[in-house]
Amino acid sequence: MKLLYIFPEEFTGRFAREYHVYRLAESLAAAGCDVTLAAAPSPRLSNAAQLHDLFGGSQSDRLNVVWLKRQISLGLWKIRSGAWFFRQLDRLIPSHKPDAVFTMHLKAADHVAKRHPSLPLVFEAHEIFADTYPETSTKHRSLLEIERRIYARVRGVVAISSYLADCLQTRFALRVPLRVQHDGIDETMLLDTSTPPDLHELIYAGSLQPWKGVPVAIEAMRLLPEFHLTVLGGAGKSLDLLRQNAPANVTFTGQLTREALRPLLQKANIGLMPNLLEPRSALYTFPLKLLEYSAAGKGIVASQIPVFDQLDLGAWVNLVPSGSPEAIADSVRSLTQRGIDRATAQAWSSQFLWKNQGIAMKQFLESLLK
Repeated sequence: MKLLYIFPEEFTGRFAREYHVYRLAESLAAAGCDVTLAAAPSPRLSNAAQLHDLFGGSQSDRLNVVWLKRQISLGLWKIRSGAWFFRQLDRLIPSHKPDAVFTMHLKAADHVAKRHPSLPLVFEAHEIFADTYPETSTKHRSLLEIERRIYARVRGVVAISSYLADCLQTRFALRVPLRVQHDGIDETMLLDTSTPPDLHELIYAGSLQPWKGVPVAIEAMRLLPEFHLTVLGGAGKSLDLLRQNAPANVTFTGQLTREALRPLLQKANIGLMPNLLEPRSALYTFPLKLLEYSAAGKGIVASQIPVFDQLDLGAWVNLVPSGSPEAIADSVRSLTQRGIDRATAQAWSSQFLWKNQGIAMKQFLESLLK
């Protein structure tokens, strides 16, 4: 099967979705698909070897990265334009002749559905985009119209979480096959658990977007003076502001590579996921941290958000009311005292290894094309 995977963004190495896109493309190639990943280069990342070095994977020779620039030079002016990316894409498709197109981008899906209606299109949903804006706003209405149009034209849908899948069915009355497939985990994240962690070491690894709830975790540390929290991720003003308001038992590292993340995970006993319940669009996604913490054999203290409702989790995970520093602090202490079944956590996460995700996704795509 020849698959065209469209990612109309520049690869920068800054966002979790870049890791997801590259590793899913690579795992599909490793599973036997001929995958062309159409993406935009950036000054930092502009060849396949750089993507492999940053994100890992088997570097399958079935994966071909085609760079379609978003930047146009007009004399002294440089203009970034998604339209320029799609003009190049329109020239690529007839020469490439893919069996199907796969994307998680709304504009890319809408463009392919309009300009290449005979091509089977599969959309990977990570959210309902319209819900990023108030229901009374023009932006909400326009995005909802695009989403309705796409879901009426696609051959199949992949949802990143069961909660999102249920919401898609309710909102758009899908009449095509729907697969729930969560994010993936790299084998290198299955850390050695024979060396005991520091029982008083906590970790948060992720972005500092408001809905991630990091300030709540920091407030919890004021109630946990005997514990230490390392916060990985973030940059700029948001990181500086957290540093200024944090107690002495919180350390910030800024953004780190996954290679640099591993020894810090190795040392920690518990990973924190203090997500908030607003905005509504933030509830649809699947937290990669859940897989990374579990693969490392960590205990987890997490906010009770809808994504957990249909997951078969064990006692290594404590769920607490969202937005409560007191609940986080109490749960950290109780989980530390109870102990953590690290082998069970790792066994659960192993089902999401990228090689398994690639095989499962390939089978789903092939079923759509029969």
